[in-house]
Amino acid sequence: MSTKYRAKTPLLISAAGLDIELDLHVEYSVSRYRAATLTQPEEPRSVEIEEIRWLIEDAELPLPDWIEREIADSEGFKAHLLQEAADKDAAAAEDAADAKREEMRAAR
Repeated sequence: MSTKYRAKTPLLISAAGLDIELDLHVEYSVSRYRAATLTQPEEPRSVEIEEIRWLIEDAELPLPDWIEREIADSEGFKAHLLQEAADKDAAAAEDAADAKREEMRAAR
């Protein structure tokens, strides 16, 4: 089972004093951690990137496929997405707990 997420992060391209910043919009899924069993090995959480879009000033740009492959295959970028998903999950759990506390206070 996996959970779908969306992320927006800047992508900076630099060359000889020229800096171009693009907005990278990524849709991805994170598979859940599965503990080892007697017959199956442990499966750590993993990321599957489903779509990458590139925007500059809200205009979508076509960029070369090799750049998309480099990003999609980057273990560092996947680790970043895993951390972002964990942060989103923690924030959602905290929001749910806050809502539950408010609900309990209102019921008094």
